Amino acid sequence: MTNIRIDANDMRAILDYARQRIQQEESALNALDAAIGDGDHGITMRVGLQAVQAALAVSPQDASLSEVLIEAGKAFMGGTGGAIGVIFGRMLSAGGNALTNINGMGPAELKIMLNGMETGVARAGKARPGDKTLLDSLHAACESLKSSPTSESLSEAISRAACAAEEGAERTAGMHCRLGRASRLGDRALGHRDPGAVSFSLVLRSMAVWVKGKDREAVPN
Repeated sequence: MTNIRIDANDMRAILDYARQRIQQEESALNALDAAIGDGDHGITMRVGLQAVQAALAVSPQDASLSEVLIEAGKAFMGGTGGAIGVIFGRMLSAGGNALTNINGMGPAELKIMLNGMETGVARAGKARPGDKTLLDSLHAACESLKSSPTSESLSEAISRAACAAEEGAERTAGMHCRLGRASRLGDRALGHRDPGAVSFSLVLRSMAVWVKGKDREAVPN
């Protein structure tokens, strides 16, 4: 693996790639949400990421990595409604704020971004790990990077974080929901993954796939 770093333009491409992935999974996300919510989570995620794409298309091309994520967060919130619109949007912006004055992302900056996102989500949703929310997937990703080897590449780090996020999302199926409308379901929420946690794991996996592709391109033939 090479020691590639992500810049602002890379992040624009990653967010658009995540939009495409979410769009492919829209129906599945709606079905997850129908079991414990309104059944429109996939729609909200698609609309939010489309708003992000539109906003970044007209944003300054010399915007920093931090500014791209902050603008993405504002666009997501502005383009959607409901709790997930606020939480996901603030998550993106919090990740951007954590990267202020940082021009590129390697393994260390990935950790900084994810930790900033976790703090932002916890504040926005007043959630804790174990509440059956997006935070369970995000927290798992952060935890996976606490003992990263110094020789780890960005591609390796983000792949490990994505695996942890997916596992965190899977574990939400065994949790009672303690926040929001689904908290009234009690045991009926058991066996169903949290849609927000699944969406976050999809976005992080999209980032991992994109970075892996760039990493391969950087390897000399």
